[in-house]
Amino acid sequence: MSRKKKKKNTGQGTNFVITLVTMTVVFLFIGYLIGQYAVRALQQQHQTSTHLAQGADRPVVTGAASTAPANKTTEPAPPTPSPSPPQPAPQSSSQPPVSSPPAQEGVLYRVQVGVFSERANAERMIALLQEAGYEGIILAGPPHRVQTGAFSSQDNAARLVEELTQKGFEAIIVR
Repeated sequence: MSRKKKKKNTGQGTNFVITLVTMTVVFLFIGYLIGQYAVRALQQQHQTSTHLAQGADRPVVTGAASTAPANKTTEPAPPTPSPSPPQPAPQSSSQPPVSSPPAQEGVLYRVQVGVFSERANAERMIALLQEAGYEGIILAGPPHRVQTGAFSSQDNAARLVEELTQKGFEAIIVR
């Protein structure tokens, strides 16, 4: 009779081990699926933020002149084409007239003073800009891009970069 009890206990232990292994495999598979979903979601978020950083979306406006909350986007005014100045009549001198390269219609040159993975750091940069007397915007991210100034002329943007550099900011021109 003792032999039958041992077989019965061995069968229960085997069933427990099989159940444990099966549950482990099921949970590993579910974890794998959740991981794949998370990777796809992060890739989509990265593509969206890259798309936003390329200027396809409206920037988030912050700063002293902003009346909208920081998490709302405001639509920038569309660029208005400026009438071209009348061209002077060609002169009979031997030197050709010097002209600047034609500005592309609708292209804005912005001055970027920082790119941050954390929004709090971008907001601190906005505060530093305001202390220096400049307004700034934070483009939705991550990465959170801090920009100031929007110019139709690259020369004007370059002057602002020089001015900001003299005040201790690292600045570049972006389109």
